[in-house]
Formats: sequence, C-alpha cells, structure tokens
Amino acid sequence: MSFENVNVMIEKFYKLFYETEELILKQGIKCLTTTELHVVEAIGNDSLTMNELSDRLGITMGTATVAINKLNDKGFINRKRSDKDRRKVFVELSRKGLKALKYHETFHQDIISKITKNLSNAELESFTTVFGKILTNLENQIEFVKPDIINNFMKGCKIKITEIKGSTLIKKFFKENGIVENKEVKILDKNKYNITLLVDNNKVEIDTIDSKNIIGLLLKD
Repeated sequence: MSFENVNVMIEKFYKLFYETEELILKQGIKCLTTTELHVVEAIGNDSLTMNELSDRLGITMGTATVAINKLNDKGFINRKRSDKDRRKVFVELSRKGLKALKYHETFHQDIISKITKNLSNAELESFTTVFGKILTNLENQIEFVKPDIINNFMKGCKIKITEIKGSTLIKKFFKENGIVENKEVKILDKNKYNITLLVDNNKVEIDTIDSKNIIGLLLKD
C-alpha cells in the first residue's frame, strides 16, 4: 500500500469518526459543541488550574479561558479558589458536567465496540501493534513542533524560546539574563530544584518553579 493510500485512509477515518461524534452529540447533549465536550473530557474527574488545563489540551491560556467561560455559563463546570493560595483558581466538573463526561465516555466505548466487532483477536492485536508504532512516530514528530515548558525537556537539549510567561519581575529577571523570545538556549543541567541554561555562552541558573514560565521548541541537532 502506498503512502498516499495510507494518508487517504487516515483522513477518511478521522473525518468519519468526528462526524459520528458530532451526530451522536446532537442527539444527547445539544447545548455543547464538540470542542466544549473535549474540554469536559480533559478535565475529567480532576480539579485543575487554568495552566494545567491549557497544557493538557495543548492550547493557549486565552483559548482555554474562553471555553471555560462558556462551560461555566452553561453550568457544566465549577470554579473554586485554593484554600492554601487564594490567587489560585481551580476548575472542576459540576454534576451536570460529570453526566456529560459519562455520556461521552459511553459513546467512545460503544463506537469502538461497533467498529471492531468483526475483527478477530489476532487482527486487533496486530492493529494495536502497528498503530502503536505509528503513534510513537507521530509523538516523536510532535516534540519538534509543539511548544512546552523547558522543565519537560531533557538535559543537553537545545531549545528555541517561543514565549515568556510570569510576573513583570520574573520577566525582568529573564530579560536581564538574555532569556527572551526567539532566543536559542541549551539545558546544561537540571535537578528537582534548578535548571541551568547556556545563554549566549553564559550559564544561567533558574529555579524550577520560575522556569515553568519559559515555553520553547525542541531544536534538532
């Protein structure tokens, strides 16, 4: 089978699966869009900060905030302030949201059962093996195009900084040490408490809490 045929099959599966999901959704939870339902799925049974939610979904904080505001207006989520740090706000599913989550999980279980019903155990095992390899290859490609906090990169990695978050004071510290957007840096060392970066031939040590404000892309050697 040619690469073109593989591409056609993947595109067709993706399109049919999400068309089915959209149709089922309209029959069950008419007031939610597919995107909003995926946010509900991402929250699950957890209580998340907006940073954690945006990281889990792989979207910007602004996009996540818009989705959460809509879900809040529709009664699918609750906002709750941390008892330890009143500045922190957590989002979690309301009773209505948990019902939507259960509906969505049941849909996935049902659709997977139906589309694999005429496959033998051997065929399913073969499929999961091959598809697992495809997913691994895709994950290896994504790491070069998906921005992430520098804490999640390994020692020795070269990173291009794409975004700086945090307070004015933290941003000032970063700027004074040459850590700015579009700068290429290298992770020299990292441990539980600190990350050491090579920035313009200078070593810069950053607390691991502050370093979560630095977003970057992995550079190929």
